[in-house]
Amino acid sequence: MIRHAAPVALCALLPIFAVAQPAAGQQPAPAAQQQPAPRPAPLPLSDPRAVQLGVRVQPDTVTVGDRFTVFVRVRAPAGATIAFPAGPDSGTVELVTTAAFTEPRVDSLWVEQTAGYRLAAWDVDSQPLPFADVVVRAGTVERRVPFGARSIFVRSVLPADTTLHVPKPAREMFSFGIPRWLLWLLAALLALLLALLAWWLWRKLRRREQQLPPFERAQREFDRIEAMHLPEHDEGARHVALMTDVLREYLAARVAEASASQTSWELLRAMQSADPGRWDAAVQARAERLFARADLAKFAAARIPPDEARAAGAEARALVADTERRIAASEAQSSGGKGTPARREAA
Repeated sequence: MIRHAAPVALCALLPIFAVAQPAAGQQPAPAAQQQPAPRPAPLPLSDPRAVQLGVRVQPDTVTVGDRFTVFVRVRAPAGATIAFPAGPDSGTVELVTTAAFTEPRVDSLWVEQTAGYRLAAWDVDSQPLPFADVVVRAGTVERRVPFGARSIFVRSVLPADTTLHVPKPAREMFSFGIPRWLLWLLAALLALLLALLAWWLWRKLRRREQQLPPFERAQREFDRIEAMHLPEHDEGARHVALMTDVLREYLAARVAEASASQTSWELLRAMQSADPGRWDAAVQARAERLFARADLAKFAAARIPPDEARAAGAEARALVADTERRIAASEAQSSGGKGTPARREAA
């Protein structure tokens, strides 16, 4: 049974070999020639996929003033030129050293170049990296590739709960403003100048008043005090004191023995020793009553009713008028009626 099975299997395989083997005298067909695959052409610059930009910040976290590096790698179509920005435009991140650029790597499809920037940040928290666009040119075509919203995180070296961090505003490179201390100095000089001017005017007016005859000066002072209406405002004591001071100034200017710095008693004694024609007993008694009333108003703070204050002021004015009349008559008599009697002015 096994002997007959082997010839049968062999017979079944003969048609397969007959198909695989070529006929006698026939050459086998040559294999199809293999054509090389066509090389892809570089993408045009206007294609969105033509330019690729990658950014790497190393390290990504620093402290204030620490240096870090930003690597920018750009891949563009072959034949294109790449122009990197010189550094960040502005802000709290600045360029420490000049940017470094690698030699472009070129093949048949791409050109690739990398730029490195050494930077430092001067404020804490997340600080942006304000780089300008990368410019890629191919012939007359130009394309600007934005840098993107990149940032560096600046860690503070202060404790977490500190309140000392108050960033100062950016200062101008050239400041031509006037310092505050100079303004205060100018204001002080101006105030001093105004004070000196006021003092000079006051001295000039006072000197002009002192050049008036004593009687006219006394009458002007009496008018000025009465225009204040002190008795009507329940200031009778002040009214009496001021009117009596005018009398004292007048006597000091008209009588050689009298002085404005003398007390009331000393002034009365000086008037007694003067020419009797200038100061008789009746005038002496009137002056004693007036000076006594004025001393109570000055040193004892005595209240003087309005009517009494006005009467005392009128008495001071009358004493000045009587004394001036007596002195003028005495001077005229001593000069024999020749010329106008000379009047001694206050120093």
